[in-house]
Amino acid sequence: MEKASTNQDSVGVSGLLINFIQRNRVLLFGILGAIVVVIIATVIVITVVDSMKVQAIEQAESFSERYDKVRFESDEAKKDKEVAQLIDELKSFAASHSSYAGARALNILAGIYADKKEWSEAEKTWVAIADKLPKSYLAPAALYNAATAAEERGDFVRAIELYSKAADTYGDEFPLAPRAYFAIGRLQETQKNSAAAISAYQKLVEKWPNDNWTKLAQSRILFITANQK
Repeated sequence: MEKASTNQDSVGVSGLLINFIQRNRVLLFGILGAIVVVIIATVIVITVVDSMKVQAIEQAESFSERYDKVRFESDEAKKDKEVAQLIDELKSFAASHSSYAGARALNILAGIYADKKEWSEAEKTWVAIADKLPKSYLAPAALYNAATAAEERGDFVRAIELYSKAADTYGDEFPLAPRAYFAIGRLQETQKNSAAAISAYQKLVEKWPNDNWTKLAQSRILFITANQK
């Protein structure tokens, strides 16, 4: 009897469910249709966004191609005019694109400033890349380049700060980290900060014992230590 009762209950529940669906089929089909529309719209949005990203990257690369042509222009007046226009376009493009394309545009812009030996602008632009995309592969290289720009304009304290940020933040993931630590040690030596120089060189020796820069770091440690006696 219990089994029969259970079967009757199951049939009863199924019947209620069928009746509910029949009575509310318009509403249910409307909800289902809305879900389908949302899914389709999401797919379309993702596709459009991806397409826009690809187009933006292609446009950024086109700036690079333009500069490669302009930089070898023999007419200096024409070259200056075209470079100035390209700088304006790169600034505008970078300001309106927060993704990789924008960072790529900033990298091209920083390179132009560096070629013009406008080190202060180059430094600020490279730092902006690291601020815009701190987790991208562009960030440590941008900080390293910013450090070299600071060094070129004679601000060794700022250069040490930027080299340190690139090396300490990105470490093993950054191929130029050993060179950055050596640069820190070298600049600390110019500042007569022997202890800080040895510390930077020692980090290089400990983290990358087989790197080519390590041999130079070891020789500098020996030199500084010998001159302290």
